[in-house]
Amino acid sequence: MSAFGISKVGLGAVGAAALVVLLSACGSGSSSATSGAGATSVAAPSKPPVTEPASALKTMSTAIGTVLVGPSSRTVYELVGESPANPTCTGGCLAIWPPVVKNGSQVIVNGHLAYTYVNDTSAGQATGQNLTDQWGRWVALDARGNPISAPGATTPTPSGPASSTAPNPGGAAF
Repeated sequence: MSAFGISKVGLGAVGAAALVVLLSACGSGSSSATSGAGATSVAAPSKPPVTEPASALKTMSTAIGTVLVGPSSRTVYELVGESPANPTCTGGCLAIWPPVVKNGSQVIVNGHLAYTYVNDTSAGQATGQNLTDQWGRWVALDARGNPISAPGATTPTPSGPASSTAPNPGGAAF
């Protein structure tokens, strides 16, 4: 027995239990995020990002021009300044900006991590174009996978960009 009344066996058991807890917390291959209002849960892609040519995605004519579209013909966006090597849209961001996923991997188009926007509730909408939120500025990708620049930026409504009424939060495989 040690001076504190704990045997070496007792310390070993406590250490093993702590290790099990630590490993189980780290062992998950995906994470989920919730948005405050809608309590929408979105799982992060389970595999590393995969590069796809812009031609692998569909295109659609919208009010801002021809854009790449992902699942359910939702406009594809990038987070300005984000890179595949240093993704910044994580956690709660993924509930509002679901990643475009193919075979369990987030799609990269022309060097840009691809996302959709939950407030684009029907095909061809581009309500996230040039929107600035807590993660940065979002712009749609054109038919070649390049960002569509527009002057100025919009700000989300006071209730925030997440909506519990969005019928399809995106992020589904093609």
